[in-house]
Order: sequence, then C-alpha cells, then structure tokens
Amino acid sequence: MFGIKIVSEKEYNGLKTEIKGYYDSVNEVNEYLRAIDAQMKGAKLPSFQTMGREQIKEAYETSAAVMGVVNYIAENVGEVSRYLELQNGKGEYVETHWVLDLLRHPNDRFNLRRFATAWAVNKLLFGDAWVYAPTAVGKNLGKVSEMYVIPSWKVSTNSDGASHPFKSITITGTKKNDIGMEDVFESFDYNLDDTTFFGTSKVVSAAVYLSVMEKGMRRELHSLDNGGAATLVTPKGDDTGVVLPQYADSLEQQMNGRKSFNKNVAIRFPVEVHQLGSAPIDLSILETHKEAVTALCFVYKVPVDLYYGQAKYENAKEAKKTIYEQNAIPLANEFAEDLLHHLGMDKEGYELKVNTDNISVLQDKPGDVLDNLTKMHATLNEMREAYGYGRIEEDWADQPMLPMGTMFGNEYGDIDINENANA
Repeated sequence: MFGIKIVSEKEYNGLKTEIKGYYDSVNEVNEYLRAIDAQMKGAKLPSFQTMGREQIKEAYETSAAVMGVVNYIAENVGEVSRYLELQNGKGEYVETHWVLDLLRHPNDRFNLRRFATAWAVNKLLFGDAWVYAPTAVGKNLGKVSEMYVIPSWKVSTNSDGASHPFKSITITGTKKNDIGMEDVFESFDYNLDDTTFFGTSKVVSAAVYLSVMEKGMRRELHSLDNGGAATLVTPKGDDTGVVLPQYADSLEQQMNGRKSFNKNVAIRFPVEVHQLGSAPIDLSILETHKEAVTALCFVYKVPVDLYYGQAKYENAKEAKKTIYEQNAIPLANEFAEDLLHHLGMDKEGYELKVNTDNISVLQDKPGDVLDNLTKMHATLNEMREAYGYGRIEEDWADQPMLPMGTMFGNEYGDIDINENANA
C-alpha cells in the first residue's frame, strides 16, 4: 500500500560499526551475517507515491492510528451539531422551520449526530465531503426532505477541467450514472492541484510515517510467524578480534547438539550474545508508531496526550475545549454554511451555526470568572452583574476594588534625582 526510501549506504555502514558482533570480516562465525549484508547492499524500496483515494480509504480501515484520530474528531463534530441554531435575516432565532426538521432527521437511517459524524469522517479523510440533497419541485420548490452522505472515494466529477464549472458527479457502483449538482453539494479544503475538484487529504501529509509503521509491523508479524532466532551466540575474540576455530566448533556442538536441548549449557570460554531484534522495540516499531501518531495529531490539531490517554482531568478538559474550538465547531459550521448555500437560504440572510453559549466545556467556571474580575480590579457592581445579581446604588460600589497598599503614579510627587548632587 505504501512505499518508503531506504537509508543511504553511508548510514548503513555506520550502523554496522555501531552494532558489535553483527559484522566482522575476519571471523567465520559471522558468515551468515556477511551473506545478509551482501544481499542488502544497493537494495532500494519503491519511492513514496501520492496516495489514491482508495488507498486513503484502506489506510482508514486498516490503521488504528488513522481511524482513531479521524473518528475522535468526527464524533465530536456529531456532538456539537446538536447545538446548531437557525437565525433569520434579522438575527432572530428561529424555533420552527423545515430546515430544522431536516437536520433532526436527515433520512430514515441517520439522525443528525450520525449524519454529521459520517460527513466529518469523509471531510477529514479525503479533504472533501459530498451530500446528496435533492431539492423538491412544485409547491415545495427549493425544499429538501432528505439528504445522504456520499462516500468521497466513490465520487468522480464530470467537467472540462477545474477552471470550468462542473454539472454532475458519477458515483461508483450505482445504477444512476450522473447526479446533477442541483441535487448535490460539496464541502472541501483548498487544493493546490488546479486540475481537480477534490480537496486536499491530511492523511497524505502523514503517509510516509504510516508507510514506515506498516512495513515495520509487517516485518514483526513475519518474524513471529516464522519463529526465527531471536538470539545469536558467538565466541568472543581475543584483543585482536581473532576467534580460534576450535571455539566455534565447540560452541556449535554445545548449543545446537541434541543432548543440549532444553538444558543449561556450561561454556568454558568467553562468548558474546547478540539480540537479532525480533521484539517490537528492537525493530523500532513502537517508536515509529509514535512518530506516525504524532504526525497525524499534528496535521489534525489533536493533542497527542488525548490519543494515548495520558491527559489528567484538568488537561483533558482543556484538550476537549481545544478539539471543540479548533476542529468540531468549525467543521459543523462549515457543513451548515454549505447546506444553506445549497438551499439558497444564505441569500435571504439566514445563518445556521453552533451556539457556543450552550456548550458547557467552553464556559468558564464561576471561580475562574471571579478570579479574572479580581485581577482586573473590577467594581463590586461588575462582579454582581457577572453572577446575575442586582446593582447596589452606592458610589463606592462603582469604584475599582484595589488591594490594600495599591498606588498608581508617583506618591512622592516630582523629585529631582540630581538635587543632592547639586547641593
């Protein structure tokens, strides 16, 4: 699925010198390792290629890191979508409207939370999300009774190029060949490629890390499946690095002989033990996985501590607030804006957006509000107003509340610092 670029020969040679006993041009006991070295020289893996849309889908389905980060954000989009509120051209909140009915029940299978989550998964993965929302004709002209999220990887556009408007899309695997844009709307991230109508996928930005992680995991699974040797024992050479042949023969007989099976073996000469790296930590799989997760969290603006569950209570609240402010709320508002544009209601001054006043995690705690007001030397009436209490009709209640000993300006008046010098 993915591809990586191997380290340079210079780096490889340096690595060999760092790992004692893995490569020795003198000792015959290392013949096996020298054979591996000969095969590795000049080896190259395919260079990294841009991921296609089906490959992005595959990365989501097979990578816990991709699915974990994307689903976490998408589920938060679904949560905040219930705070979407409609305002008319006068800025008044509208309690009853057919658009609100549509949002509550987008179709027979999805409620708003599931719908918004599905929309966000596609938007986050592919950089674009497509919604089938056919408008009615006749007396219900312009109204939409149901809408569906179209899997982005199935969509292809029909046009003469990105510089020209396109009139329809084609959905892979459906009987209906073309769907007119009057029944579809797209949400997308800007794409530098001016030959496409698709958005830019954030997954591609972290694909090289995912590639390394995938290949490391495949290597580890291969090692476990084949039950390869985890440890190599070799005779230890003298000060010049020379190993006597009889030591090598004796070690072979004592370690691999039938009589030594499942027994402790006493060896009467120095040996060296080399770990061949079958454990995930030896193969750097765990570190590579962390790097891949970090890259994903970076491009998606997700605190890494949240992914690993390391955030403390207070930090978790702040992280949740960050997810809402940087991801969930902007995405929910983007969906709402594109929906109203599709319906033409934005031209009438309607707005559909998340009311953040109703989201408790975004609100300051009473103690925090009081602390901030105190630091600002607010008046008593300002503090009372912040907590919903009535005013005190006294002049002192409108004076800044300052700590004892607080002074502004120069209490000594004008002082000539050169007065004593001139005396």
